[in-house]
Amino acid sequence: MALIKTGRRPPSQVSTTRVIMSAPHSSAARTHRTTSWGSHSGGPNTANSGSIVTLRNRSRQAERNDPWIANALKSLTSNEIGTGIIPRPQISDDKLREDLINYWDVFSAECDPEGVLDIYGKQRQIAFNRRLSGEVFIRRRRRSVLSGLSVPLQIQVLEADHVPIGHNRALKNGRFIMDGIEFNRRGARLAYWMHANHPGDGKVGGRLIRVPAADVIHHYNPSRPGAVRGVPDSSKSLLRAHDYDSYNDSEMRRKSTRSGYAGFLYREIMQGDQLYDPITGVYTGDGPEPPPTEIQGGDILTGVPGEKLDLFDGDNTGQGYAEFQRLKKMEISAGLGIPYELMSGDYSGLNDRLVRAIQNQFFRAIEADQEHLAIFQVCRKIFSWFADSLSLVDRRFFEFASNKNELMATLWWPQAWRHLHPVQDIAAKKLKIEAGLSSRQTEAARDNIDIEVIDKQRAEDDARAGKNKLIE
Repeated sequence: MALIKTGRRPPSQVSTTRVIMSAPHSSAARTHRTTSWGSHSGGPNTANSGSIVTLRNRSRQAERNDPWIANALKSLTSNEIGTGIIPRPQISDDKLREDLINYWDVFSAECDPEGVLDIYGKQRQIAFNRRLSGEVFIRRRRRSVLSGLSVPLQIQVLEADHVPIGHNRALKNGRFIMDGIEFNRRGARLAYWMHANHPGDGKVGGRLIRVPAADVIHHYNPSRPGAVRGVPDSSKSLLRAHDYDSYNDSEMRRKSTRSGYAGFLYREIMQGDQLYDPITGVYTGDGPEPPPTEIQGGDILTGVPGEKLDLFDGDNTGQGYAEFQRLKKMEISAGLGIPYELMSGDYSGLNDRLVRAIQNQFFRAIEADQEHLAIFQVCRKIFSWFADSLSLVDRRFFEFASNKNELMATLWWPQAWRHLHPVQDIAAKKLKIEAGLSSRQTEAARDNIDIEVIDKQRAEDDARAGKNKLIE
């Protein structure tokens, strides 16, 4: 207990007051409000490694059974990838650039070892599994030039389970394995230790396979510096979604149980002339049981003296139930980083200005994922693999395989956002171009349109129109 002086009093009149010690930040204070507030001080890998497998399995379970989680993950992936993120090579040689695009188009249809998806379908699969499981691995599968493929390369997508969490080992020369990933002493990735088959399919056997890091893309979001493995996007919403689902199930069972009963008939005083047992409802009268009364519209029901009927309100879900539903879904959507309206499909109370504000913030987050995760981690690396393999079948591209500066300047165009108000949006673009604040090339790129293709098509249209005019 500390002593403080209050006023100018003699020492004998000094009052004592208990001083409560508090931290500069209230959230760091140790008070009665924070006594049960635990906090983990471990590093990014210590915090994640013990929970990732459980989070991953629960996220997949929720995606299979919870409509809100499933719809949110689907919407996030659709906005990130859409129909695909397309490369636009910037090679100065027009013929070489056209041939490169043609090779890419053919490779895109042949890239899947199973022959199920093209490269843009695999982009969607990759992004969805990053969000669902926290991470996904993409493995380069080199093929023979005699394989019949136009480019001797295929892309294999592997779930996170192929690289085991908890596989840790110290190696020679300062190398070490952490959660299935091998590093050198400087922290650079050297290899990935993988199961040959998915461990969840019961086909695991033998030792892990060491795959060089140059042949693997680890697609994940390292939200904390130094994080080796990824966490599912739904991790912050899983518990709330589970509780919300359990509550709705309980409410549904309550309504289903009560739906078979119309009400309760009771008497204030037990009478001796009862025709039916009050507990079982069995007829106990001396004569035959009276036939059921046919009720028609306008009938007035009567009862014996002392009887009262209390009708059940089976549709009453309690005061504030609808608002509670909305609040819980808003919590789930906030944890997933998706607007409530987009996850739930509830656009009540919105106008076009609010929709624009919501979309602008959401699109900014999606564009960051596109640029930093989808394009940088996946698209650029696969395109680099593609260039290496293409040089084996067409010597004109050998210089790009050895010096990729010009090749890696390739622009990547995600699917353009749809116009919320086409007339206003296009008019705004036109005004920017006329005012010198933008160019046709820039505005076309934002709409995922190749301006050279547009100019070529317009020239063809003009030539066709002039030809038709001469014929007339």
